[in-house]
Amino acid sequence: MITKDMTLADVVKAHPNTIGFLNGLHLDYCCGGHEAISIAVREKGLDVDKFLAELNEVAARKTQQRDVHEDIESFKELKVTDMLDDLEATHHVTDRKLMAETEAYLNKILIVHYPHHGEMLTRLHHLYVGLKAELEEHFAKEEQLVFPLMRQHPHPDAKTLALVEELEQEHSGAGDIIKEIQELTDNFTPPADACPTFRHTYATMEQLFDDVFIHIFKENSIAFPEYAEQA
Repeated sequence: MITKDMTLADVVKAHPNTIGFLNGLHLDYCCGGHEAISIAVREKGLDVDKFLAELNEVAARKTQQRDVHEDIESFKELKVTDMLDDLEATHHVTDRKLMAETEAYLNKILIVHYPHHGEMLTRLHHLYVGLKAELEEHFAKEEQLVFPLMRQHPHPDAKTLALVEELEQEHSGAGDIIKEIQELTDNFTPPADACPTFRHTYATMEQLFDDVFIHIFKENSIAFPEYAEQA
């Protein structure tokens, strides 16, 4: 039974099949998912009791979002070193691909739709390019510095734990930019005159951010706490 005193991060860890439902409401279960549900939901202007009823109903439907459920359940069973390998082989690859696709589409619609949506698209382009740079640098830091240190020091030392905390802070920064983009695009709602490429740009960007949220959740709520427990 999910209660209002639990956090969204706890909910997703126990019931990964709720991710789609939470994404639909644009509720943060990764970077900012450590507040009590009663607080997080009220901040979104939602009725807590109604939300809890719907959330418990979704959590009970184990057949929905099964791929995500199985993915996180199997991830939780891995050793920390295997978690790191999995993150690099899955989310790092997927996110880099989606980031490149999104940037190419965004550049196209910036040019074509500039006469009617120039101000919004210029702001979106600026935010997205900054986010992409941050994520690319973050992935490089994980792959070339922090993850190798975690593998070398299965029982964490102070230096490695401090670097892991830096990664978590960088996650929060990326999450803040994503939230700003969601607000700017009205949660990826294309304008009435949007062409198919415009719509596809928003769909690809939303797909990217959904994967980034799951990626961050796996690190912040599963891999990194598991590693810290080995100290």
